[in-house]
Amino acid sequence: MLPIEVIIPELKQQLTLKQQVILQAPPGAGKSTFLPLLLLKESWFAGKIIMLEPRRLAARNIAHYLASQLGQEVGQQVGYRLRGETKISSETQLEIVTEGILVRLLQQDPELNGVDLVIFDEFHERNLQADLGLALCLDMQATLRDNLTLLIMSATLDNNALQQHLPEAGYVSCEGRGFPIDTIYHPVVTRTANSNDRYLQQTALVSLIQKAFMEQEGNILVFVAGVKEILGCCQALQTWINNNNLAVLLAPLYGQLSLDAQQVAIRAPSNNQRKIVVATNIAETSLTIDGITVVVDSGVERSFKFQAQTGIGKLTSQFISEASATQRAGRAGRLSAGTCYRLWAKEKRLNAQNDAPILQSELTALMLEISAWGVNHPKQLPFLTQPPEKHIQVAQQLLQAINAIDINGRCTKHGEQIIEFALSPRLGHMLLTAKTLEKKLNVQGLLALACLLAAFLESNEKSSDDIVAELASVSYQVKTQYKKLLKKCAISAPTILPLQYCGVLLAIAFPDRIAMSRNNANHDYLLSNGAGACLNQSSILLNEKMLVVADLALSEQQTNSLIYKACAISLDEIKALLPDYLTSTDYLFWSLKENKLIAEKRLMLGKICISRVPLNKVTKEQKCEALLNGVRQVGLSMLFWSDSNKALLTRLRYASLQYELANKDKVIDYSEEALLNELDIWLAPFCIGITQPEQFKKVDLKAALLSRLSWEQQQKLDRDFPQAIVVPTGSTIKLTYREQQVPLLSVKMQELYGQAQTPSIFDGKIDIQLALLSPAMKPLQLTQNLDSFWSGAYKEVQKEMKGRYPKHFWPDDPATAVATRKTKKHLS
Repeated sequence: MLPIEVIIPELKQQLTLKQQVILQAPPGAGKSTFLPLLLLKESWFAGKIIMLEPRRLAARNIAHYLASQLGQEVGQQVGYRLRGETKISSETQLEIVTEGILVRLLQQDPELNGVDLVIFDEFHERNLQADLGLALCLDMQATLRDNLTLLIMSATLDNNALQQHLPEAGYVSCEGRGFPIDTIYHPVVTRTANSNDRYLQQTALVSLIQKAFMEQEGNILVFVAGVKEILGCCQALQTWINNNNLAVLLAPLYGQLSLDAQQVAIRAPSNNQRKIVVATNIAETSLTIDGITVVVDSGVERSFKFQAQTGIGKLTSQFISEASATQRAGRAGRLSAGTCYRLWAKEKRLNAQNDAPILQSELTALMLEISAWGVNHPKQLPFLTQPPEKHIQVAQQLLQAINAIDINGRCTKHGEQIIEFALSPRLGHMLLTAKTLEKKLNVQGLLALACLLAAFLESNEKSSDDIVAELASVSYQVKTQYKKLLKKCAISAPTILPLQYCGVLLAIAFPDRIAMSRNNANHDYLLSNGAGACLNQSSILLNEKMLVVADLALSEQQTNSLIYKACAISLDEIKALLPDYLTSTDYLFWSLKENKLIAEKRLMLGKICISRVPLNKVTKEQKCEALLNGVRQVGLSMLFWSDSNKALLTRLRYASLQYELANKDKVIDYSEEALLNELDIWLAPFCIGITQPEQFKKVDLKAALLSRLSWEQQQKLDRDFPQAIVVPTGSTIKLTYREQQVPLLSVKMQELYGQAQTPSIFDGKIDIQLALLSPAMKPLQLTQNLDSFWSGAYKEVQKEMKGRYPKHFWPDDPATAVATRKTKKHLS
């Protein structure tokens, strides 16, 4: 009996009573295989069931397995839809979908008519499309379909975040069926997850696989970071197998393999062969690989993290999480007691969970989808994890640049047409624009060329970096997708493609990645988005003056991004066919290095300066603007800050933070970023007549900073966050504000006699910190609880002070004594 069978009655009851149900069941419990069959056989739901799988490989194989259990072909009761591949019919009751297909179905029919149940399988993997699909389903449930049921299945033991997000959801948990697993740790000497010594890691891993093979029986599943590691590991293992004449089936397993090749890895080997499967984390869950009793885990996974400041992703290697390590080891205990070899030390601490993909992904496609849904910000939808604001802004900027959304974030007609292609927004925009350009230029085959480019780039196949050269001989997968795109565009393949337009078409898709060589280097480029990039030294694109870059990433070993796929383009082509990409602007700034005004008319391609011509006549206003540009470049340090102005800025920043934390009125942001962004508002009016950097000394920075506040706000600031505190002696003591700590009041201890409570600000919400000083102004004590100090630590201070300063008054009860600035002689 499968573990999930035990909780079926409880699960059925929850699915009957609740709109949302969370099912926690570890790998091997039967949630992906037994449960869907039961749902079909017992007809718990009258309508159709959609099950979302986070991986294509798992979706396809689960569909085939379920269909075989029913004695049917895929496409009858059980079917699947992947991007570019569909096997369903009018008989289909269970559709297994992935890669945005659920989102596509929701966009086409926001009520999902005819569907009664949506299952999110392996939700712990936190696929970006699964997060979006769940958010849209929850939104649809709340507004349109209160009779739709959602079943969220996760193998992770920690489901607190999911339960907190869905407090009304039913929760069902079942135990696993795992057999005991013996864990053996075998660390690589001096190894780290980000180590550059890939050869050391691969050698150690291959040796560990060989050790596991010799020490254990049964089949072995090896986990590595990526396809490159799979191929390298398999090559080394095949040499060892051949040299030792071993009867071993060596099978790689990753998403881009054909179905037949995947089945070789998944099925049990014949003729009593032993099998070694080398896979990425695609094999952690969902898939059942026959006969595995040994796992060898490298402990590393490949992670792609989007960097908003450059608009480019960074490919990094990182240690897997504790949850992933548990999942991987569990693969060895599905059928019998097993063994897991780990390529790290037992003392190594792993994170409980790694960050959700939505926190580190490029969000252009997601932002287009939610705008088509009718909202302009993810906060308007019930996402389990909200994406970073900077990533949202970068995505919106690109979508506006390609006219997919308007300035209010609403999806345009062009954006709706882009979505229909089910491609990335860049490639969909390229196809639509190519159609228009083909008619305008009367160039036959231009749209077909765009279709081929889209199919090639979408495949993400490894190749040389010259796209044009690769188009001459594309893979079967690319040809298949090319035909589908031609059909969608209602055109046929031409005999000859106008390959000379590749650069222009790619520039339409990647306006932010047009690149120009810099510093006369043959491989170093500046992108139009301001980021740096470089070609491989063996690239055939070396010495090209301009490129369009379709694929690049910032690797662990490089400061500039490495270009993986690109195409040459000329400035003349841009001027003739994409003139809107070029802007002419007057550029003025004060060069501190050269101590002179730079005034030029520049022709710009994004952030690339194409040409520059000196401006002969420069007005005082332009000179002032040039200085402000200098401040924007250098920072606020270019201004002249007195101690009092520095103190004012710190007080303003501290107050701004406290108002924000207290959810008070609209907060005025005094961060450096905010001040630099708004120089024209607060600083420019005080810089009239300023034409030299030295003249910034004349600027009244206090008045400029306070000009951002209304009179009422200034009065409120002085009440809530005063510059000074009046102590019991009547002295006015200046407060020292600090951005991240409570304000500090440095005061002679004797001036606080008679005060039991710590002085406070902000309507008593914040007790200030007291630096209690000796008569010689030397620090004696730091406290934020004056009453506690008087009744406690003061006794020790009193003893010392009586001996050191006998002429001064040191009362036994300072909380009730009279404060003084005088010695005992003058007190009477």
